[in-house]
Amino acid sequence: MTIVHPNSTIQSALHHLQTHLSLPCADENMQFHGLISKRSIFDGFLAAHKNHISFSEFCEQPATHCILRNVKTLTLEDPFESTIEIITEQPFVPIVENDLFLGIVKRSSIQKALSVAFATHIPADRLLLGVAETEGALERLFNITHRLSLNVVTCVALDAEESALNRRVILKVEKTPKLPLLVQQLEKAGYLIIKVN
Repeated sequence: MTIVHPNSTIQSALHHLQTHLSLPCADENMQFHGLISKRSIFDGFLAAHKNHISFSEFCEQPATHCILRNVKTLTLEDPFESTIEIITEQPFVPIVENDLFLGIVKRSSIQKALSVAFATHIPADRLLLGVAETEGALERLFNITHRLSLNVVTCVALDAEESALNRRVILKVEKTPKLPLLVQQLEKAGYLIIKVN
């Protein structure tokens, strides 16, 4: 993995950023300092240019002037789902323990994990359900699939709007001719069938 050292020159950082939009910054002891990006360098140059510093002079300055330090990080102990909120705001999720930089979680890794969680590449019957937030709601759901001897490929619960059916559940089962029976049993048990495909 390419890491920019805070004391390396901005020119060196720009060289490393030729094939990246942003990179983590850590010193020789792997202490995490933040991230540097083409945008942060551009913003740094705009500020320097106001002080009549030329681009060539700017490029000889230490990269530390262009580091974004207010970066959200996670530890190895944090749950995977914590990466989702961070990746919408940052280009990657730094993994840091006691200020020690351990690595990053890339957007593509998060996308792959979500693809597995939602079973996007497995042929299945997909049901979108409205579910009341009550004790045992998912247990009853699985009791129905078990009684029908259906193989559940994935079941993902999502928050929904404020309503009596305040959860949405994506249920995927192995392709089955029992799908109409499953729909019937779920409706009888009080689940709202929003969409079947």
